[in-house]
Amino acid sequence: MADQTITITIPSDKVTLALEGFLKLYPNNEMTEEEEPKSKYTIKQWITEQLRRLLVRDIRRGLQMIANENANVPVDETLAESI
Repeated sequence: MADQTITITIPSDKVTLALEGFLKLYPNNEMTEEEEPKSKYTIKQWITEQLRRLLVRDIRRGLQMIANENANVPVDETLAESI
């Protein structure tokens, strides 16, 4: 299967509001490890990176759910005895 590109467009009159909400949930607070720390990402880079992380996390969660549904734990009647 070919690579897939996903593009999301936020209308210009909604960008400020969208940034406000997104950055409240996911503040851009990762800093560089220099003498004078500064933001590691620009706002655009941060949103792209955070969306990438969210996508990877949710894909993994879904795959884990599938694996759990497909797991077959055998019944072992010898695990406990009644008295």
